[in-house]
Amino acid sequence: MKESFLHYIWQNGFFDQHDLTTNQSNQLLIRYKGLLNSDAGPDFLNAQILIDDILWAGHVEIHKQASDWYAHGHEKDPAYDNVILHVVYEDNMPVYNSHNQQIPTLELSKYIDKKVLKTYQKLFETQAFLPCQHAIDKIDAFTLTNFKQRLFIERLEDKYQNIKNLLVETKNDWHQIFYQTLLKYTGGSVNKEAFELIGRLLPHKIFIKYKDDLPRLEALLFGVAGLLNDDKNDDYYRTLQKEYRFLKNKHHLDELPPGGIKFHRLRPSNFPTIRLAQFARIYHETAHLFEQLLELNSIEQAVEILSVTASDYWDTHYNFDKITKHKKKATGKDFVNLILINVVIPIKFAYQQHLGDYDNDKLIELIEKLPAEKNKIIKIYRDINLPAKNALDTQAFIQLNKNYCIQNKCLSCDIGHAILKQGL
Repeated sequence: MKESFLHYIWQNGFFDQHDLTTNQSNQLLIRYKGLLNSDAGPDFLNAQILIDDILWAGHVEIHKQASDWYAHGHEKDPAYDNVILHVVYEDNMPVYNSHNQQIPTLELSKYIDKKVLKTYQKLFETQAFLPCQHAIDKIDAFTLTNFKQRLFIERLEDKYQNIKNLLVETKNDWHQIFYQTLLKYTGGSVNKEAFELIGRLLPHKIFIKYKDDLPRLEALLFGVAGLLNDDKNDDYYRTLQKEYRFLKNKHHLDELPPGGIKFHRLRPSNFPTIRLAQFARIYHETAHLFEQLLELNSIEQAVEILSVTASDYWDTHYNFDKITKHKKKATGKDFVNLILINVVIPIKFAYQQHLGDYDNDKLIELIEKLPAEKNKIIKIYRDINLPAKNALDTQAFIQLNKNYCIQNKCLSCDIGHAILKQGL
């Protein structure tokens, strides 16, 4: 049994609270259990209890065994002098504070709900990959819906922390943050980090100067990506190479090291050359891109902005100096969905948080209209009868897996709480 389980039992009142007595046989009545303390010091702060009709206000400390009080050195720590109740699973000795005053103790094992204890043991002693999979299909839809929405907002809050770091780094340059993040996710899973680094090496304020000149945009992107350093018998390649050399000297640009961009095991339509060309086209064709995507309220608007084709050269190429069958290289629905989920919605949320203007309902409404993502994590939950209906579900399950399931935080999870409460 973990001490965190006793915290959970105390906080949620999963024990018989009638006719409680302390280790000294005094009548105990709980008025307020206190506020869970996540910092150093007693576990629950500012509790209120009645001991033989005398009201006590102070803190509550919780341990598996009473002797843990001494194992943790609380008898010498003045921070624990205001503890008014010691809650333990096993009362194996009396405890005293630094003034040598005995602390009243409540032995919780006498009052704990045995059904909850049995369910807890089932959750934490199972060999199943997900402890809750035996009961997940018994959780009511209302609990699941509310929890998934909360998980989605939690995920946005986590991403906001990263964006706050970028705000410091860029001196509150939202255009740079958006440009850099859009470039990152345009790179796909294989070239994500490399594309993000391109965004750092080629700042938005330089890139946007050449918005109206598509070949120059491509020259900058391909050059900083380190893709213009060869000798190829290709007129367009040579044009971009010449243009980049001039711009590199003008703006003192650095570029990725050799091998920074990966082509291996990618479908040609996802080659970094195609993705960079499409990225250049998005900025070339859309005025005030950041502002437009920040203000959008429908999937249709996003499709209109982000659905582009690479420049004409790429109709017959996937890479330089290699002619292929004619085909327009257009961004598809999957790309638009990817950018909405990972760039537009998180940055809209972060921008609203930054301004103190909250509208989570619209973000939920927007992401619920996007199709469910497909990945290994989503398959795990689908296989235990928790299928994803839309992108809100998939983002929620990713958050659930990362911050709860793989960390065994069932006691902090609404699903785990429902299972314990219902004794499933």
